[in-house]
Parts: sequence; C-alpha cells; structure tokens
Amino acid sequence: MFIEEDCTFCGACLAECPFLEMSLEDAREEIARLIRTREPGDMSRDCAGCFYCDVVCPVEANPSHLMREVRSAKARGKGASCLSLMTEEVPCNIMSVGLEFETEEKARDLNAYTNPAPAREVFYLGCSLSYIFTDLAKTKLLERLPKVGGMKYCCGLDVYALFGEEEARIKGRRLLDALRKTGIERMVTFCPGCDDMISQVYPKLIPEFDIETLTIAEYLVQQHQKGEIRFTNPINRRVTFHDPCAWRMMATDVHDSPRRLLELMGAEVVEMKHNRRESLCCGTPVAGRNPQLTSAISARRVSEARETGAEAIVVSCTGCLSLSAQAREQDIEVYNITELAQMAIGEQPPHRVAEISRQLRSDIVKKVVEHPELLRERYVIRDGKVDRV
Repeated sequence: MFIEEDCTFCGACLAECPFLEMSLEDAREEIARLIRTREPGDMSRDCAGCFYCDVVCPVEANPSHLMREVRSAKARGKGASCLSLMTEEVPCNIMSVGLEFETEEKARDLNAYTNPAPAREVFYLGCSLSYIFTDLAKTKLLERLPKVGGMKYCCGLDVYALFGEEEARIKGRRLLDALRKTGIERMVTFCPGCDDMISQVYPKLIPEFDIETLTIAEYLVQQHQKGEIRFTNPINRRVTFHDPCAWRMMATDVHDSPRRLLELMGAEVVEMKHNRRESLCCGTPVAGRNPQLTSAISARRVSEARETGAEAIVVSCTGCLSLSAQAREQDIEVYNITELAQMAIGEQPPHRVAEISRQLRSDIVKKVVEHPELLRERYVIRDGKVDRV
C-alpha cells in the first residue's frame, strides 16, 4: 500500500519517471495534488504502472500503489474498455481477437488447456501463450508436465490493476478454487504478470492462497542440472536480458535465473545500463493510449541494448516482444527466452514474433473499425460480476 505518512512530496517518483518526464517543480505539485484529491488528472494517460516510481522513491513510500488506487477509482466509476478485460464475459478483448487467426488449431489446444487432467504440477501458460504467441507452448521442453491456460485460469492482473484489491480478492479465490479442483499445487509460469499475482499479490490478499510458482527460466535451469535437458547446440551470441516490470520487486533469484540459463546455453550475457529492479519498461502498457510515447520508450530501451554490443535482446514477457519493431531498425533481434532454449536443444522455433504482432495489431484495428462501439462502451467489475456501464 501507499505509505502516505512517509511521503515527503519530493516529486522524485514523477520527475524520474521515463514516461512522464516532468520537471521537479511540476512533479512536486502533481504528487501533492494526487494525494490530496485522489483524482487522476492528465498524467494518468501516460502512466504505465511499471513500478519504476517505487524504485526511485527515496523513502520507499510505494507511490505506484497510489497511482493504482487513483486508476482503480476512475475505472470503478467510469468503467474500462472491454479490450482490456481478460474475461469471456465481454464481447471482445485482445485475447479473443488473437483467437481469430489460426482459429481451428488454437481452439483445439485451448480446449485441452482449459480442461486439464488432474495434476499436482503444471505449465501455467497464462493468456498470451494460449491465444496469441501460441508457438511458444509447442516444444519438447514442455512435454514433461500438463499445460493449463486460457481465460478460465487467468491470473486476474487486469482485475487488480483496474478495479483494486477487493475485486482481485474475489478473482483470486475463484482461481484458487479452479486450481485446487484439478489438484494443482505448483506451477511453472511464463508470464511475469502471473508471477507477481500468484506469488506476491494473492498470498497477501488471501491467506490460504498457497500455490507455488517457478518461472520457466528457473525450471529449465533445474531440469538441466538434473540432466533431464541437454543443451547440445550452444547459443554462441552476445545477448542482453530485458527484465520485465512485474519482476521489479521480486527476489534476486528470479532475476538471476534467466541470466544463469542463458550462460548455461552458451550465450555471453551483457547488461544494459538499466537492469534488474531498475530496468526500463518496454512501453507496451501505454500502447493503446499513446502509441507515440510507446515508440519513444521502446527506442530508448533498444538503444541501451545496442550500446552493450548485444546481438539480441532476450525477454520473458510476451508484452515485451513489442521491442521487436524498434530492435530490427537497429539491427538487433528480440527473442523470448523459451525460443533460445529451443534452439539450444536443437529445435528450430518458428520465431514469428514480428509477424504475429503485426497480425494482432491489424486485427484489433479492423475489429474497432467494424465495431466502433468497442471503444465507447465501458464495463465495470462489481462483486466479481462484469457489468456494462
């Protein structure tokens, strides 16, 4: 939570934000106004919710929680676009749009992901690997455990970010019930947002929420150390790892594991100026509200990678794959870390990141043009139920 009594109104949280770039004087005035009124104002349009403000806050007052509180109050009152809600109870969202290409194959896989056989340990694909970047789930690396995914098992990050703790608590209890019905106690995760919700947020909101998580990088390192996975095709490249925003306040081991995995696969790992907790956001969270700012933030991040001499940027978050467009302009490739692991065991991943991203953007634009009401209509979640405003 935001610790208001510790805040000194110094303005560092907003002045040092890579998205807002306020003067120190304006930042001091704005943080004071936010605390006093709890009204979002103009700055909410460009706030990515990336938690960087928590890193730079000199008194550790958790200003990101204040920003989330302000955004949640706005969403509870005015509602949110259906495109941003990961539930089948709205007419359309980003995931359902993703299901509209390569539909037959995705629908078949999705049926399996949402109706898993009982298991104690599973691969938890989240939404993105279930609907959009589905190639990432199709590898020998993921043959040892059942796969669970789809909006039925969504982690609820959108609910927490938009509608606050009470609604997240309801969502979390429903998720826990669904997981327990299948006997799930431990999950290997692919989405940093899922990591944060399941290992950090829900245990604080729901005392009985005790699902253990392991990132895919941690899992692959363990499997390699056990001799279950052999990296027979070394990744002889200089690479840099882009830490996702959702890991910002997580344990050091979470940041260490992808770097350890890359080294085990034969890659030379170099660090960008901003890394680990101080990593810069890729820009994706504001893409729908301010595409020009997204492009600028993305270009800045890719430039940091280029300064290291890296041949590739490695990500763990599918949202961060949006760096691909800017990276290619600067002769750098972007890979999900699972793709490199595939290469290291001798598989050839399709690597359709740019193609799929373009297809998704095109389909979203087409959908909105055909149905402009999707941008006008607003939805709220109250007591766990989705209602149109």
